[in-house]
Amino acid sequence: MGEPGVEQRDGRVASVLSALGRGLTVLARTFAIMALVAVLIPVAARFAGWEGGPLAVIVSLMPWVTLACLVPVVLSLLARDWILLTVCVAVAALCLWWIAPIFVASTASGPVALRVVTFSLANGQADAGAVVDLVRENDLDLLALTELTPEAQARLEAAGLDELLPYSVEYPDELKYGTGVWSRRPLEDAESLPGFTAQAIRAETTLGDDRLTVIVAHPESPGVFDHSDWDADLVALKDVLAVEEGPVLVAGDLNTTRDHRGFRQIEGFGYVDAVDDAGAGFVATYPSDSFARHHVPGPELLAEPLVAIDHILVKDAGIVAAEVEAVEMPWSDHRALVAVYREP
Repeated sequence: MGEPGVEQRDGRVASVLSALGRGLTVLARTFAIMALVAVLIPVAARFAGWEGGPLAVIVSLMPWVTLACLVPVVLSLLARDWILLTVCVAVAALCLWWIAPIFVASTASGPVALRVVTFSLANGQADAGAVVDLVRENDLDLLALTELTPEAQARLEAAGLDELLPYSVEYPDELKYGTGVWSRRPLEDAESLPGFTAQAIRAETTLGDDRLTVIVAHPESPGVFDHSDWDADLVALKDVLAVEEGPVLVAGDLNTTRDHRGFRQIEGFGYVDAVDDAGAGFVATYPSDSFARHHVPGPELLAEPLVAIDHILVKDAGIVAAEVEAVEMPWSDHRALVAVYREP
């Protein structure tokens, strides 16, 4: 028989461990519920299309919300709360369903048909030489530039952009309001589209034997609380895109992600995002590494882009995006988005 003192001591230890286990379980369940509520806010906003106030900004972070769904899943597992775990897994599964298309590529085995870049010049501050190098290294057919200032326009010309892409439509303006498009092939019937905060361009070029309508736009970004200009610009963009017929290419800093209601409506018109087409995964473009490192000290991980707001889309063009990448550019708060289109 064991000694009474030893048995009492072992009993007290077991009691303490049991109480500690129960406390940790309650703590895990509490934090799991808190984490679930935190991810449910953007998930519900995305599901219902609620974008009032700060929700418009929060919805742009949905890929990161998908990653954050792991937290309540793990905590509910630790809490052994199977009902809570079921809810957490269901929310995570919904987020994965939304993000899955960017990892599934369309078939594109034909020859290269078009090489396109869209890039924001950051109020005209970006390195013009780096832009020209990007055009040369990627043998581009089409270059869309937003935030084109008169000063940036002059630097691009001096750097030799017109020698590589001799056809252009340019509407420079102060700060972020200018826009331009350069092409290897002639651009015709060009016009500045009305109803936008920044310059928006529509022009015609060729794609093989067909005509290709090119639209370059830069809608206003959503504010934390007031985004009336963003709403108005997206309405203007949707109005333009809804009535376009035939092959169309859209490029620019659209200040919207694939999770925003407006962007999903554009996709509903038949426009296909290059990232989705190529199955390129999460290709974030803003804020760029180089810009952040000049302004935000700290680990490089903290300078990684957070949102994918620069886009290249096509409709009825008979081409498929085969390769898409974001390229870091000096002195811009955006990465350049490069898309290579092939025939199916």
